[in-house]
Amino acid sequence: MKRKLFSKVMAMMMVSAMGMSMAGCGGEASKTADAPASEKPAESTAAESPAESPAENAAAEAPMFQNTEASLVVWGSQDDQQMLNEMVDAFKAEYPEVAWDITVRVNGEDQAKTEVLKDTEAAADVFAIAHDQLGELVQSGAVYKNTKYADDIKERSVDAAINAATYEGELYGYPSVSETYFLFYNKAIFNEEQVKSLDAMLTADLADGVTPFAMDVANAYYSGPFFLSNGCELFGADGSDAKTVTFNNAQGLEVAKLLGTLKGQGVVAFDDTVAAAQFEAGTLGAYVAGPWKTETYKGVLGDNFGVAELPSLNFNGEEKHMASFAGFKIYCVKSNTKYPLEAMALANWLTNEDNQLKRFQDRGGVPVSKALSESAEVTSDPAVAALLAQLNYAYAMPAIPQMGKFWDATKAFVQEAFDGTITEADYQAKLDTLVATITEGAQ
Repeated sequence: MKRKLFSKVMAMMMVSAMGMSMAGCGGEASKTADAPASEKPAESTAAESPAESPAENAAAEAPMFQNTEASLVVWGSQDDQQMLNEMVDAFKAEYPEVAWDITVRVNGEDQAKTEVLKDTEAAADVFAIAHDQLGELVQSGAVYKNTKYADDIKERSVDAAINAATYEGELYGYPSVSETYFLFYNKAIFNEEQVKSLDAMLTADLADGVTPFAMDVANAYYSGPFFLSNGCELFGADGSDAKTVTFNNAQGLEVAKLLGTLKGQGVVAFDDTVAAAQFEAGTLGAYVAGPWKTETYKGVLGDNFGVAELPSLNFNGEEKHMASFAGFKIYCVKSNTKYPLEAMALANWLTNEDNQLKRFQDRGGVPVSKALSESAEVTSDPAVAALLAQLNYAYAMPAIPQMGKFWDATKAFVQEAFDGTITEADYQAKLDTLVATITEGAQ
């Protein structure tokens, strides 16, 4: 039986909504969002052990600010620029005792880690990442430990978000939003019962030219959890064992066989932009995507807009709920910032409860605040119900550096299996190679 990393209680705490988060697909209207940065983190060479944060022992006992003037740079996605500038202006107004020079620049969560590791000196003092990138940054000595606001964050945040901002028992990050993905569907094509099962959608009597089900198959962020759906482990039971990946066991072989049949059953692979066009044309039944696409799909589907948790999958005659990855956006402070207390204060401000609510209102970001999770404003949208339901089957993306080996290798295998370029007779050997690639160099 697969281990669910989000209990039902935790899912209820981690309220979600229609907006955006993570990074990548900008250019949507005011309430669309960036796609996850975690599609494929760039690899880098990690240091043998994390660097100590400068003056970290003194920081917890220090006054709020160490300097009467401070110059800081904040990185954020293109779509977050207006919101971040408003947050920064409010921060400066709240603390006028410091002469602030704070610049907000464009560098989204999909690129921040790479740029920080490339040149920490040139990196922003405060930047956002997808949580699964934290381990690599910490091991490279690039992140300042959260020595000042750990108690505040632990008090206001759900446990899963705290865990996402923690590496090897130490809190480094400042959690901001959470996300997973779910099913969007056209109510004129499918009803609520049909979308509960992939088989039901694929065997439905549809009009000619209608695609019953589609997803970005080549993107391991979406397709990798097929293995988790059938009980396989990615880096052990809790995502921390770099040597343990069981995608090549009997359950993994069943996953490969399922992937190899999907195309022939009518599943089509394309990205979320194509999905929007097909939803608008009435030629797509259902699509897997995240909350950052809610407003877009709602706009093209109108009264036929439907959302649901992901469907069940048929593995060798047994129905199992489709799993997903869950991710968190966390803000970090770079290890060599010249203004550690000031930078930590700003990171904490950008992720405090008021600004989590602002991010939800302005950009649809999913709060990690325990208090906001009970707010009617956050929980009233239908997409919230779908996301809450799916969180029961979501796995937090592993944050260990070895995760960098997962993306390209898994993408390649899934694509080949889906396209039929590898035969069933070769599945086991290919799965063995996949596991060897993902665990290569693991310590």
